Amino acid sequence: MRVGILGGTFDPVHLGHLTLAEEARVQLKLDYVLFMPAGQPWLKEAQQLSSANDRLQMVRLAVASNPDFRVSVDEIERSGPTYTIDTLKALSDNLGSETELFFILGLDAMEHFSRWKEPETLLELCQWAVVERPGHQGFDLAGFGSKYPGSAGKINLLSMPLMGISASEIRRRAKAGMSLRYYLPEGVAEYIQEHKLYGQEVGSEGNGGEGVGPGSLERLLEVALERGALKYGKFTLSSGKESTYYFDGRLLSLDPEGAKLISEAMLPILLQAGAEAVGGLTLGADPIVSSIALASHLQGEHIPGFIVRKEAKTHGTGQGIEGPLPPKSRVAIIDDVCTTAGSLFQAIAAVEAAGCTVVKVAAILDRKEGGSEELARRGYDFVALMSASPDGRIQVVKPK
Repeated sequence: MRVGILGGTFDPVHLGHLTLAEEARVQLKLDYVLFMPAGQPWLKEAQQLSSANDRLQMVRLAVASNPDFRVSVDEIERSGPTYTIDTLKALSDNLGSETELFFILGLDAMEHFSRWKEPETLLELCQWAVVERPGHQGFDLAGFGSKYPGSAGKINLLSMPLMGISASEIRRRAKAGMSLRYYLPEGVAEYIQEHKLYGQEVGSEGNGGEGVGPGSLERLLEVALERGALKYGKFTLSSGKESTYYFDGRLLSLDPEGAKLISEAMLPILLQAGAEAVGGLTLGADPIVSSIALASHLQGEHIPGFIVRKEAKTHGTGQGIEGPLPPKSRVAIIDDVCTTAGSLFQAIAAVEAAGCTVVKVAAILDRKEGGSEELARRGYDFVALMSASPDGRIQVVKPK
């Protein structure tokens, strides 16, 4: 017998999980696929999860109509942190030596295989079915085999359509009161709404996920004034142009409260856009990128930051982008100010040359001097937290 195992937190289970399970079943000729909700996964101890019972019930609802899908409660019922090696050993004992196990997972999870408990032993216990995910393509099979000789003949690369659906995106949409249709099975969507799992009833009025409420943005404007990041008067800018205000974004983004407010406003915007990484041109983007990356971790998400150098290194690798940026990632480009958008376009050009897709462009302040208009003309989705009015006053941009 050939049995597939699809583990995960399933918070919530969605159509991407179901499609992956079905493709694995067909391509590997599995007798059935066993969905195994995690109890207390040690790799996600910092992430706040829905209750084990809620996650289990959602999985049961999701697979109920498919006789080739089954649900295991082994990890849910196990006390303490759950490890894959314990699960596989228990399954091998229960199903017998005549059953061949296939552990199904995404390439993003396989990239962290070295952090798993006893990875070499894991390779001895089952076959591995690996599928690419958006932002995670091109598994280095030779490199993996060199590091883990025991993986020879154990890795099965699956082909399936890349689906940009993630549990974090669904949680975000549910919290914002947005539609979940075509993201997960209808029964699961109804369960989320009935139990109000992710903070706000699906379909209720919300801010559409476009950042935090106007009160927090008003406070951001107050902090800019209090810290001297925003000043009114008569100023001559470096361009020689006269201005009725002066804005120093780093006085705001490097201030503790300012950094907190900026990241709280930016993070939902980036998550809704499906961004998998955030970065921008040094130096204006540096503190903003760092605060957003940290905020994403604290909220149980994972949006790494990267920095685009103004000029590529003239030594070493000669790279122009610093930080983790997987090829084909969906990225957001950030800056403190958008004037003509020159810095934003330089960062955009760098990441697109690296094979990434820009899904959002954002700034703290839009000076309304042509940059945002040019971004829109070129087809980029731009948002700013504050903007300059025609009379030269800075105002908060209301969430859409």
